[in-house]
Amino acid sequence: MRRLNIAVLTGIALLAFCTIVPAKNMKIGFIKSDEVFKKFKGTAEAQEKYDKEVAKWEQDAAQKEKQIKEIKEQMDKQGLLMSEAKKKEKEEEIKRLYVEYQGFVNKVFGNQGEAFKKNEEYTKPIVKKINEILTEIGKNEQFDFIFDATAGGVVFANDAYDLTDRIVKELNKGL
Repeated sequence: MRRLNIAVLTGIALLAFCTIVPAKNMKIGFIKSDEVFKKFKGTAEAQEKYDKEVAKWEQDAAQKEKQIKEIKEQMDKQGLLMSEAKKKEKEEEIKRLYVEYQGFVNKVFGNQGEAFKKNEEYTKPIVKKINEILTEIGKNEQFDFIFDATAGGVVFANDAYDLTDRIVKELNKGL
């Protein structure tokens, strides 16, 4: 949904820019961010570090899941011989371990979880470096806009074309 909103806003902005600025005077460039990430050696290094962390988390999750499975199998095999108190104790242990497992999985792999944060930690310096290079190229070579063909967004824009304040002013007129 967020990507759709960004795409719609980008489309509206492009339409506005195209109607305001004659195309023959504009210098536009683009990048393919997926290619940049694939070909940049630093990305492979960051990916390797990230993959090691994820593998450790997956191993921990598998261990927790295995523990639950073993207790369930034990109950299946010995259930008829167990007292009601012992069965209840094992069932409570399974529930507790399952809640623990779900909490771990959610904490690590859920929205804004550890895996998300680690991915962001490893990619943020790369994205920052890319943006610095794009800004330098954009300013030095006098680009008006540089787009990301992969994501469909603007990665550099000449401030002279920023319509933000104008839009906000028009919006606030109606209030």
